[in-house]
Amino acid sequence: MFRYNYYPTRNFADHLAVIKRKDPVGFQRIIAVIDRLLDNPEDSDGIMKGEHRGRLKKYVGRKDYRLIYYYCELCRKPNEKLTIACEHCERIAEASVIFFEIYHKNDKNKLKHSGF
Repeated sequence: MFRYNYYPTRNFADHLAVIKRKDPVGFQRIIAVIDRLLDNPEDSDGIMKGEHRGRLKKYVGRKDYRLIYYYCELCRKPNEKLTIACEHCERIAEASVIFFEIYHKNDKNKLKHSGF
C-alpha cells in the first residue's frame, strides 16, 4: 500500500507538542487520524473557507480537535493550485501531506483572528 510523507508545518508541530503534554489521550487519537490520512488523504471531512480556503479539514472526534491539511499531489494538478501558493511547495516531495494547523473545537474563533 502506498503511503504519503508526513510534513507538519512548524505551527502544527508546536501545537501538537503542547497537546502531547496536556492531553496524552487526545494526542494518541490525533496520531491515529494522521496515520489514516497518510494512507488516504482524500478522506477529508470537508473543505475550509476563510483564511484556509481550499484546504481540507479532518475531525478528530466530534467534540475535540480539527486538523487542517492539504496534499501536494492534489495541489499540483493542473488548474487546481490553491489561490495562495503554499510556501512549502518547492521543498517537499509531491507524495506528501502538509499539516497546517490543529485546533480544538472550543478554539475555532481564535483561529480566525490568529494570523496563521
